[in-house]
Amino acid sequence: MADIREALQSEEEQGMRGAFENQAEEVLENEERYKKSCDDFRIGLETEYPAVDEEDLEPIDREVRNQVIEGLDFADVEVGGAQVEVRTDPMRPDSLAELEKEMRLIEQDLHDEAEVRGAEILRSGTHLFVDLDSIPKTDKPKYDEVPGFHDRHRGEHVQDEFGRKESIDPRDADLAAVINSTQTNVEAPDFETAVDRANATYMISPFMSSLSSNARFVDGRDTGFADIRMPLWEKSHDIRTEEELREEPVEAGKLESYYDDLEDYFSRVKEQPFILHKEEAALDIGIGTFWKDSRIKFKQEPENERYDAIVESRVVSTQPTIPEEIAMHGFYVGRLAYAENEEIHGEGEEDLLDIEKVNRNRYAAMHNGLETKLYGTDGELYDATEVLEEELEKAEIGLEYAGIEDPGYMDLLHDRLEEGTPADLMAEGFNNALQEGLDREQALKRGLDYQVKQ
Repeated sequence: MADIREALQSEEEQGMRGAFENQAEEVLENEERYKKSCDDFRIGLETEYPAVDEEDLEPIDREVRNQVIEGLDFADVEVGGAQVEVRTDPMRPDSLAELEKEMRLIEQDLHDEAEVRGAEILRSGTHLFVDLDSIPKTDKPKYDEVPGFHDRHRGEHVQDEFGRKESIDPRDADLAAVINSTQTNVEAPDFETAVDRANATYMISPFMSSLSSNARFVDGRDTGFADIRMPLWEKSHDIRTEEELREEPVEAGKLESYYDDLEDYFSRVKEQPFILHKEEAALDIGIGTFWKDSRIKFKQEPENERYDAIVESRVVSTQPTIPEEIAMHGFYVGRLAYAENEEIHGEGEEDLLDIEKVNRNRYAAMHNGLETKLYGTDGELYDATEVLEEELEKAEIGLEYAGIEDPGYMDLLHDRLEEGTPADLMAEGFNNALQEGLDREQALKRGLDYQVKQ
């Protein structure tokens, strides 16, 4: 293990820290640029997908992936060489159906480009068919430098087994290339609202994780955990020293306290390693490697006189179908709107749940999905399904408050409380297939099909 303290005190890291401070200060001094006259819940979506050869289900070659997205303005590469990311333009929907329509147009173009090249785009929180001994990577320096830094500085306390049922070795930062998520981006009308939304996002994130679990399998193995994305990332990217273990949170995901204000947020980002040393982009690089469950991003387009403060929710794994994914985005936006509804809470925001209870919820949801107990926002412990039924009702009220029609998407999530999460259905289909004598690869494909057919 290389000396992390020495790395953080390098001339390059100090230069990045200074540049970040200057750029953050410029944002803080120019809040008027970012203010919006009205708060209309402008939303942008991002989704990551695994891509395979349609014949043998092997990850597609990086060159094929590049050809698939070459002419698609809405698509980009991610760290995985067999991974694709798409994004929508920000929009203010009157109905969740508008978000689905936009995603269907995007995916149709993506599938068309993949099909002519013998590739198939899947919907899963992990790339089920990647051999962890030879993870395909995108050929960009940052996708070597960032994982390489974490591999060199990973704490020796990280154990070589991860999983409840079957295990993998989590000590490889390239594992980020086999996990897929969908992110919701919501613009904020001012900095105070951005911080309030980021805190509310963190509080409700465990509810979202419990409802959306879809990352249980990796490398053909059933870890037994409902959604391994963030727990796996926490281990593969854990660079804490032995002395820091009791005092410092892991770099990925977890918060030890809510953000006080935007200055506090920037100070936390600044304390993380930058790794990539390009001082003119210090603000974007710092926030880009600040892998918390909720974060605040800044979009700056001086040529268009456009400046946006954007809150990003990062906990939901890619869902089996577009409607289910839109349902999760709708749940998040509705629940956020509920938290801000002064008709319900009086002047100000909904009270935040004690963060220790949020973090207990976070651990329980990611590892156990619906089969656990969660703290409700009243601070009491209940069966997860009971808490989530109430949270869904709050989201429905919030969507109404935000003026966004829900023509049935929340019903899909209510159904999950009875039928199980995508991870539950995947495991059921997989295990049934194994009992029928199918090999693991065929069983994984059966599991994917089973999720959709149910």
